[in-house]
Amino acid sequence: MIVGVDEAGRGPLAGVVTACALYLKKEPPENARDSKELTPFARQEIFGWLTGNASFAVGVASPAEIDEINILEATMLAANRAIIKLLKKEPRLKKASFIIDGNIFRTKLDIKYKCIEKADKTVKQVSCASIVAKVTRDYLMMNAHFLYPEWNFKVHKGYPTKEHFELITKQALSPLHRKTFYPCTDAKR
Repeated sequence: MIVGVDEAGRGPLAGVVTACALYLKKEPPENARDSKELTPFARQEIFGWLTGNASFAVGVASPAEIDEINILEATMLAANRAIIKLLKKEPRLKKASFIIDGNIFRTKLDIKYKCIEKADKTVKQVSCASIVAKVTRDYLMMNAHFLYPEWNFKVHKGYPTKEHFELITKQALSPLHRKTFYPCTDAKR
């Protein structure tokens, strides 16, 4: 049994970082691969398939947590939260091997895990976890747009785009901005 763990949202200037822990019950569709290689439509399509053919849980770390403990620690916090939720839902997965995308992970959980760089490209469980993490984060940022329409989160989803940089110079930051990320460090509060 393999559980894949991956994240979405390390690089944006606003919003949560999400992580997903995922166990596949069936062989995934052929086009299930790293979320960054898929169109939004393809991600949604595979996500729909995963809801019936995988067991997964998502954990998040807030912008305030990211600012307080840094993005690496917040990413590990979100991953630990996802794993804890998955193990509550599926206790038998405690015996699984957990494959974490990346080169560093820390946990106090009693699990077997291995870090593999670019596992989202080589391990199907991790690829699928990356899709769930990305779809979830994008959904949260679409909702954030309704709260803060002046930030146009529905388009850039908090990533450091030209438009987002321009908006940061013109208005006070939203509560979703990561205050320790440049250029938010120099922005109006």
